[in-house]
Amino acid sequence: MDSSSLSSQFKSKSCLFRQTGPNSRRALPSFVDLSNNPKANVPTRLFFASSNGGYRQGTHGIGSKDGVIIVDHGSRRKESNLMLDEFVIMFKDKTGYPIVEPAHMELAEPSIKDAFASCVNQGVNRVIVSPFFLFPGRHWHQDIPSLTAEAAKDHPGVSYMITAPLGLHELLVDVVNDRIQHCLGHVAGDADECSVCAGTGKCQLY
Repeated sequence: MDSSSLSSQFKSKSCLFRQTGPNSRRALPSFVDLSNNPKANVPTRLFFASSNGGYRQGTHGIGSKDGVIIVDHGSRRKESNLMLDEFVIMFKDKTGYPIVEPAHMELAEPSIKDAFASCVNQGVNRVIVSPFFLFPGRHWHQDIPSLTAEAAKDHPGVSYMITAPLGLHELLVDVVNDRIQHCLGHVAGDADECSVCAGTGKCQLY
């Protein structure tokens, strides 16, 4: 699949939404098609830092009764799972969102079910599940929705949403380029190993 067709697929199936409990009649369809609506303007930045380091809500923002779950695949390597914890801390500090929990789809704890319950125990009435995956695939289409729906059964009245994965976002160009430049700097002797390569000795010319 070329990049243009992938981009088209990604835009046409933007996000998943479910609502449980007595108000489930207001639930949206599984996929919300934005590709055929020229007036649909989905901003890339919905939340803005405030002067006190917190956040203020944009057009459609995270509120005090919202919880965010950032979910990755999960690994048998403890070091890999700990990186998600570190990312969640960075994400929470940067956005100022009050409730952000890590979760692993499989192979490690906390599970999506655990993270969902943790959000609810902190008083949320809506949970936003954000897949920490690069492109849409089976995990986004099937596994994460299934696991989240199962978790939501224990919390009637709490709605949830599954956002799109990272996808073809222009800011990823900067991330990839920054990683390349840093590793080249390390090979040249001008920089230490990055946090990903630290202690592995893998960042070298062969």
